[in-house]
Amino acid sequence: MPRLHRPASALLALTLAACGGAAQQAPAPGAGTVTATVAAAAPAPAPVAPPATDTVIKVVAVSDFHGWLLPLEPNHYTRYFGGIANLAGTLEHRDGVTGANSVILDNGDMWTGPTESTILRGESVVEAYNAMGLTAANVANHEFDFGVEILRARAQEAKFPFLGANLYEAGTDRHPDFVAPYVIVKRQGVKVGVVGLSYIDTPKTTLAKHVANLEFRDYGETLKKVVPEVKAAGAQVIVVLFHDELAKAQDVIKANADLGITAVVAGQNHRREQVEVAGIPVVNPGPFGRSYVRFDVTVDNKTGAVTKVVPETVEVTGEVGAPPFPPSPELARIAEGARQKAKTLASETLGRFAKPLPVGDFTNSPLGHVVVDSWLAEFPEVDFAMLNHGALRQPLPAGPVTMGDVVSALPFENNLLITTMTGQAIKAQLEIDHPIVGGMSWSYREQKNVRKVASLVDRVGKPIRDDKSYTVIILDFMYMGGDGFTFKQFDTAPVDTGISWRQPVLHGLRSAEASNRKISPKVGARARKVR
Repeated sequence: MPRLHRPASALLALTLAACGGAAQQAPAPGAGTVTATVAAAAPAPAPVAPPATDTVIKVVAVSDFHGWLLPLEPNHYTRYFGGIANLAGTLEHRDGVTGANSVILDNGDMWTGPTESTILRGESVVEAYNAMGLTAANVANHEFDFGVEILRARAQEAKFPFLGANLYEAGTDRHPDFVAPYVIVKRQGVKVGVVGLSYIDTPKTTLAKHVANLEFRDYGETLKKVVPEVKAAGAQVIVVLFHDELAKAQDVIKANADLGITAVVAGQNHRREQVEVAGIPVVNPGPFGRSYVRFDVTVDNKTGAVTKVVPETVEVTGEVGAPPFPPSPELARIAEGARQKAKTLASETLGRFAKPLPVGDFTNSPLGHVVVDSWLAEFPEVDFAMLNHGALRQPLPAGPVTMGDVVSALPFENNLLITTMTGQAIKAQLEIDHPIVGGMSWSYREQKNVRKVASLVDRVGKPIRDDKSYTVIILDFMYMGGDGFTFKQFDTAPVDTGISWRQPVLHGLRSAEASNRKISPKVGARARKVR
């Protein structure tokens, strides 16, 4: 199972030198040996360049960063992917982008992912974004993972505004105090307005109590109200941070193409995609800071109108130890500091288990059942869960459990993927390596140590049909063929949640502790042998 290794970043310096020379005056004709002194002629004035007719503004955005401060460097790979120091270095040295001369944006889901972000509840991400000079960030569903008070604390720590034009206090026309509907900044004399649209299905994808007093209103109606306000305030360029899938953003922008929007950043489904709607580019830059979109926006200096918008999606990758662009030393320091601080906090008590959780086997694994059931609680729209038994490394005791305990029992750095496949394909996975399951149970026949599915039913006992499609949440390790699984054959474009497989377990423990409850697995085997 892949683990992450993160070597220290190196800073490269480039020194430029300039030199000049002076021309000698020739002697006057007939001067013989007499030295003539000649006054130097005054240099001709340099021609005055005509004023530029256009200004190009660079607008850069990431989406679904999910706290990936450190690069992904899988075992046996020679390349790295992402990392905040590499992202900042690529922006500066490839594109000439800094927080002072450009607009740098995050389209939401800033945290909840690797330990460095999750344990620190987004604090390390805000620190890094402050150092980058971020212009603004959208509020999406995972910003609410730790509750409104934590979100409010992150907003207060940020040197940039959190946006959410469609986010309101329930039953009012007031935005919550941790967001603004938009922000207007000036770059190179041009006013750029940034509007944020929070994910409208956040109440379905986060703990209900975290958004109990909030409303997420219609995207289109929000744009009709807010964009004219932004234009009236003088914005010449209008960028919309739209935290929803590109197809949804495309439909909404098409219906509101007359508002004068310049560019749109989509997200949520963790796919790199791009379309153009009535001349307006709509781009999902992809997740985890492993790529970003840069819009080059040309503005006519005489009229103030936008004349051209050119989008480009750029990958943040290179050879391990030899990045194509110097990583930012400051961002590398922040990322490493977060890693060290997360280690220290591993002693935090998260919650309590009512009884010991042995690893068990594929038929009945109390520890495994707690894990897969937490996944389904975190993603209630998913039908089933499967976990390879080898991912569980040691049991957990009854009583208080710490972060260190959880990491020791679930040590690998893997993410959750959501795949779509038929019931027949699910049966094939059950027969390959007999994973621990959630949301279903099955029986099998065994002949010469070969297990074949005899029956497969969902959580209420309804048979799972061979010809029907279902969603299954798994580890990325399993998707890539680990333990012989073949999920990849049945779904070539799974949804990468960007969430560590431990995160739902942590959520469950913290939520139970807040309610003074102990967690206990649902009793009973989920696989049984029949004749």
